[in-house]
Amino acid sequence: MGQLLSDYIFKQSFTPFGHKICLRNETSQMLFTKTESVFIKELKDDGLTLEIPINTCQKGHSLTLFFLSMETGKKISLPNSGSFKEALFEVIARVEKIESNSLSKEMVFVDLRFSQYDQVGWKKILKLYSKQQDQINEFLMKQHLHRENK
Repeated sequence: MGQLLSDYIFKQSFTPFGHKICLRNETSQMLFTKTESVFIKELKDDGLTLEIPINTCQKGHSLTLFFLSMETGKKISLPNSGSFKEALFEVIARVEKIESNSLSKEMVFVDLRFSQYDQVGWKKILKLYSKQQDQINEFLMKQHLHRENK
């Protein structure tokens, strides 16, 4: 029986890539700093989809998202208003849609549309994620070809 592609994948380790995200719900005045509970699921030209804990926000709410370095420590103190100096990128977004997560009753998928943001800065972030995805795809194809040639 042949080996699985997954047997080869971990021979090269990828450095962790991405951002930690914390948010301020401007509508409810709630601060959410548990970055380990916020996951980017999809990046869009003018928004994104996050997986976040249920009851963090509602449809129509306005959120300020703070993109932080992956090296940012656990203790984060968000200000009640204004900018956050540790943020690499900030954006104000509107909650367009909330969908339940069939795998977890505690988490939901939230579609956000940006209303105020630096478009040039966002395009740079999109390019970084795209480049990382291209590297992963290239690596997987090489592993697949290597396995097929054995």
